[in-house]
Amino acid sequence: MKKIVSLFCAAAMVLSMAACSGGSNTAGTEDGNATVVKYSVVFASSGTQADGAAVLSDLIEEHSDGRLKMEFYPSSQLGDKIATFEGLQIATIEMTECALTDLSTFNSMWSVFSLPYLWDSGDQAIQTIMDLAVSEVLEADMEANGFKIIAWTDLGSRSIVNTKRPINTPEDLHGLKIRCMEDAVLADATTAMGAIATPLAFSEVYTGMQQGTLDGADYQIPNVYASAWQEICPYMSLTEHFTIPDVVFVSKAWFDRLSAEDQQALLDAGQEFTEQWNSVIWPNATDTAREGLEAAGMTINEVDKEPFIEAVQPVIDEFLENATDEQKNLYNLLIKTREKY
Repeated sequence: MKKIVSLFCAAAMVLSMAACSGGSNTAGTEDGNATVVKYSVVFASSGTQADGAAVLSDLIEEHSDGRLKMEFYPSSQLGDKIATFEGLQIATIEMTECALTDLSTFNSMWSVFSLPYLWDSGDQAIQTIMDLAVSEVLEADMEANGFKIIAWTDLGSRSIVNTKRPINTPEDLHGLKIRCMEDAVLADATTAMGAIATPLAFSEVYTGMQQGTLDGADYQIPNVYASAWQEICPYMSLTEHFTIPDVVFVSKAWFDRLSAEDQQALLDAGQEFTEQWNSVIWPNATDTAREGLEAAGMTINEVDKEPFIEAVQPVIDEFLENATDEQKNLYNLLIKTREKY
């Protein structure tokens, strides 16, 4: 029943935004002489990702000589991910960012990115998906679903944060309710590692851990710090089990109505943002955030990953055994391409 209500509310929100934007006859809302690019995201208004949004905003305005102006809507102000995706498809919202796994909503092929321990590092992941052999496949699917990719962002690896104890082995996770993103493969892998997987919307995580209905969650170091989980979670264990890059994309219907000059300006801004984020913003944020977490009293421990890798191997095997041809083709392409990085 909750899901039905949620979908109804999302649809209502999309229709409301469509009415407010005047439909799909213009390439974005006009703000004086500038075309507004509404950037709708679920992450908070402060932290590394919000800092990145400010950089992207400046680059879009700079590359377009002020013809394009980004408006930032964090914390799901324009709706959750599903409502935002629908808004992009009908061009009432211009731009968003999400984890690659979120795109399995449109094509199950993207579920490959949910597999645990697929990468050695975030850097390897981002270089692999930006390799032309891979990016062409991903971009083609995105465009078929009404989206145009402008940037790829490394978000490192997700590790276990919890209120109870350090995690050194899968046995240490037994009995702990650990939030995972709402994806079946992610949930299965979390369970295989020993935890009680608890799929839950991100907006409910802090309160859940604070009230004890959750024992922990997985997240990247900079985002743990930005979300202030150190206030309630004394422990972070670097299991680094999921490495899932994010993608920044715009409404293709909206993009196609832009002038060729503005299209190129947006793509150039996205390319420069990709370079700045992956080489400077995210690496620096990781170092700074770890220092901040430890200064706040959080214990961060390294982990021997081999027992965790062994624990999740049956999940990977089962996924590949039941995978579609498209999923298998993408998986094989990723495995082959990552050898270069």
